[in-house]
Amino acid sequence: MSFRAHLVTARKAANPYSGSSLVPMLIIGLVLTLAGMIAALVLS
Repeated sequence: MSFRAHLVTARKAANPYSGSSLVPMLIIGLVLTLAGMIAALVLS
């Protein structure tokens, strides 16, 4: 079985609009965390 690595350049990783950047994942995580906290407060 061979694994193919996806080459990510520093420029792609620094671009917040690229799919390989961690910035969109961080933003989505923060939004989901806040939404979950608000939902917990509403339901409690």
